[in-house]
Amino acid sequence: MRRVIRRSSLLAALAVASPACFLDDLLDGDSGPVQHDTIALSTGIDMAYRELGDPDGDVVIFLHGYTDTSRSFMPTALAFHQLDDDYHVYVLDQRGHGGSSMPPAADCAAAPAQCFEPADMADDVIAFMDAKGIARASIVGHSMGSFVAQELGLSHPQRVDRLVLIGTAASVVGNVVLQDYILAEPVEGAWKAGFEAQGLAFPEEVYALDPLDADADAQAWIEGAWVVDPAADPDYLASIVPETAATRMGTWIGVARALLQTDNSQRLQDLSVPTLILWATQDAFFYDDPDQQALRAALDVAVDACKLEYWFKQYGKRPIGPDGVQIDDIGHNTQWAAPQEVARDLVAYFGTGQPTKDWYYSADGDPQDIVTQKKAAPLYHGKCE
Repeated sequence: MRRVIRRSSLLAALAVASPACFLDDLLDGDSGPVQHDTIALSTGIDMAYRELGDPDGDVVIFLHGYTDTSRSFMPTALAFHQLDDDYHVYVLDQRGHGGSSMPPAADCAAAPAQCFEPADMADDVIAFMDAKGIARASIVGHSMGSFVAQELGLSHPQRVDRLVLIGTAASVVGNVVLQDYILAEPVEGAWKAGFEAQGLAFPEEVYALDPLDADADAQAWIEGAWVVDPAADPDYLASIVPETAATRMGTWIGVARALLQTDNSQRLQDLSVPTLILWATQDAFFYDDPDQQALRAALDVAVDACKLEYWFKQYGKRPIGPDGVQIDDIGHNTQWAAPQEVARDLVAYFGTGQPTKDWYYSADGDPQDIVTQKKAAPLYHGKCE
């Protein structure tokens, strides 16, 4: 007999009852558990970040996705802190996102991708750790941030305790969503045309501008077609939209082009940092086939060589529709829909080396109601025998 429970009211208070206002109060001031600041890095980036937890605790660094900010992970970070306040948590705004600076236009405007590769962002994280005197940290990355986390684990394994990759893959080369749905249109379609109609050269002269400078209706597109998730709280999504709309064109262009050149299929065969992968069944960015299967195949090579131990955990139970659109279950932005549940898995993984065995998915008829089925999660454990 299965045991199914609903979200606990203890943690639900973090994301329910005007979550946007709740987060705004925390992000805009230094009251409560969250502090925020900006630090100048040796890479030339002024990095904005949020901080909470025990200054003497083990460090956990959260890395958000493409066109997001630290807000993307704050409900999860707060839930994580409430479950276990012994950790020292940092939630970063990565270069060109949120309150962090852009890399210099003189070096990057003509070819933004060369300044927004995962390796560039990983260098920022290492520079941040150096500036803060952090010897080692566990890294939690979502989507774009997961590829930065991969780069940290591959290039700087001595600085990483554990990796958590949410909404990830081994390769982004040829990704249809990023190539056709974002880059081709609207970034290099309607928005490019809007800038060129103003006599601005693309991308050189639009590097520091934002989508609203090209199209007064750009925020409506972002709200209706980009910052969307039927399993997430709509007020929370609404709080993300203005920050996404303010993201500079150099970031929109540079990250997309850089990620579309990113293929770690071979490199991940040498990964040695213990890793947890969280993937949801209605991830419209990275599917089960081919993305998750290729990812696990690469990691299994490292396991077979006794270099790596990893866990793969599935969120959601209903498959994505034939049109590839998230409809009624948890999707690519797993931590938006299930911040408390992700936090439980993080606490379990950092504390015991494995996630919870509980299965998290959307209730029938109500995607925002996240159900917990005890000890029933689809789990895969890659371990050297």
